[in-house]
Amino acid sequence: MMTLRQLSERTGLSVSLLSEIERGVAQPSMASLKKISHAMGFSLFDSLGENHGAERASQEGKDTRTAGRTYVNDVKVVRANQRKRVMNPTHSPFVYELLTPDFKRQMEVLLLRWEPGFSSGPDPILDSPGEKFLLVMKGAVELQIGQTVVQLGQGDSVYYPSDFPVFFRVLGEEACEALGVATPPTF
Repeated sequence: MMTLRQLSERTGLSVSLLSEIERGVAQPSMASLKKISHAMGFSLFDSLGENHGAERASQEGKDTRTAGRTYVNDVKVVRANQRKRVMNPTHSPFVYELLTPDFKRQMEVLLLRWEPGFSSGPDPILDSPGEKFLLVMKGAVELQIGQTVVQLGQGDSVYYPSDFPVFFRVLGEEACEALGVATPPTF
């Protein structure tokens, strides 16, 4: 068991904020949620979503077909009604659905839904080195990726290093739906 003070030291978040989140008084940003779940040793999907036994990558079910790279050698189908979801159980300004079957892959693919006015919050989203891709399928979003600010509408996409600090906010009065891809998996 971890104390709030220990969690604060691991995440850089204040004890008072963590206490408010624990009591349901404060709504954490996506960056804060990721910091908390990673500090506690599990993925954001395991901590908030429906957990169907998703585990981080292991060597089970993998095949080394290319020197230096490891790939899975199985076929998995993810049914629409069986996706792992991250959302607030009552009302959520965001819903993240994992489209890949588990974390035993070289990449993760997410279906993202953000309500009008939703943003990533005051803290940047920071991930380990890798690559990310975002395709907007509906609505519009503004992203600040490092020092670059981009506005994306339906059909627009962006590809960027996953360790760049990211802020985003939904533009307009319509919900934004996007397809996000990350390698390696970041949730």
